[in-house]
Amino acid sequence: MNGEPSSGPKAFKPPKIEMARGHLSTLALLRVMVRNPVAAVPPAAYEEPHASLQAAGQAMFFPTKPAIVNTILVQRHEDFAKSRIDNRLLNPILGDGLLTAEGEAWRWRRRLAAQAFRPATLSNYLPVMRGPFEELAGRWKRSPGLHRIDDAMTAATIAVICRTFFSSFHQSEADRISGVIDRYLRPCSWPVSYESLGLPRWMPHPGKLQMERTSAEGRQLVRSFVARRRQGRQDPPDLAQILMDARDPETGRALSDEDLVDMFLTLIAAGNETSANALSWTLYCLAAQPDLQEVLADHVRVVAGHGPVETPHLEILSDLTHFLEKTMRLLPPVPLLSRRALRPCEIAGQTIEPTALVFIPIYAIHRHKALWSSPDTFNSDRFESLSAASRPRCAYMPFGAGPRVCLGASFAMMEIMAGLATLLNAIRFHLHDTTPPEPMHRITLRPRNAIVLRLEPRP
Repeated sequence: MNGEPSSGPKAFKPPKIEMARGHLSTLALLRVMVRNPVAAVPPAAYEEPHASLQAAGQAMFFPTKPAIVNTILVQRHEDFAKSRIDNRLLNPILGDGLLTAEGEAWRWRRRLAAQAFRPATLSNYLPVMRGPFEELAGRWKRSPGLHRIDDAMTAATIAVICRTFFSSFHQSEADRISGVIDRYLRPCSWPVSYESLGLPRWMPHPGKLQMERTSAEGRQLVRSFVARRRQGRQDPPDLAQILMDARDPETGRALSDEDLVDMFLTLIAAGNETSANALSWTLYCLAAQPDLQEVLADHVRVVAGHGPVETPHLEILSDLTHFLEKTMRLLPPVPLLSRRALRPCEIAGQTIEPTALVFIPIYAIHRHKALWSSPDTFNSDRFESLSAASRPRCAYMPFGAGPRVCLGASFAMMEIMAGLATLLNAIRFHLHDTTPPEPMHRITLRPRNAIVLRLEPRP
């Protein structure tokens, strides 16, 4: 096991998802999954190498031992495709994008998109990423007191995406596309639950019509943007222009207009949701540990002074990086991945049929008793270099693992770190409500209700 357990009355345990226990009927399991899909992960997944579940004739397999997960996501990734849950849930709005495409259709898009995510390219955009957080810090300094953090992080991260990728996007368009994605995701646990239990797609559920309308609205909005951008190049190029100009290094193929719609919607949806939620949870964890918050704020002030956070600073702020990593262990941006075997195979002594659903329960792996000492505790030294070096591969994977690891992970880490350092250098965060926010699984891990903190300007 890695790290030493925190002890004493001040050991901080962030909010957790309460798992469902005991045998559940199909109807009871449906209720659990609709409310919070991760709650349906069997308790054994937090203690054993793997767990299984059978409901409504549907077999579900939950591997949690890192070696088994590594086999599925890395070593034998070509034997496992994205599950039909991804197809049912994401295709209507994201089309045949990076999160949904398979085989060569995915590989050539991935090769092409990678050109926009080179570290040298991203470092040029740090001032643009930092800007929305500098503006937010300025507003908060002028208006301290109670503020809704989750809404602020959503607004800041959509601004980052639009300024780096879509510099000609109007603010009203950015707000509209963010709202579309939010409305689409609100009822998404229904199709996830229906598909998990093998229920037919024609069955109605609350929010089904809303999802159909918002997916059409979002695609049309981005389609209009692509048409506008085709009329003339953006100079200097933003990341959208880089993708529009890019050619597959192996085939010379470029993205069509519909390919670009799929690509841009995927980048907006995935980038905004994961970064906004990671920032919201991290600021909450900072507010809950005021002494540690002051240590980190002092570190930022020593490194960056009163000036802007620059790329060299991010490489030095290791303590802040560790804090973010600890937060993403306990509150991972994407708590669950799903796969399906393309042919019958044996994994960990279990025969996995193509009809079975394979769930990679990242949330459970990050809190597994065999992998982490005091697994629910925010351990102060959990991610020091020695602990990190001794961790098995796939024991910690906030951005996934293998060839389909999140392409935007470097972008997200740069954005989140720049945002955290900028805000922490200007603002002191305090808890307002003693009731912890409840984590809610809606593809990403969102707070069910608002995260409201009391903000105080730093001198």
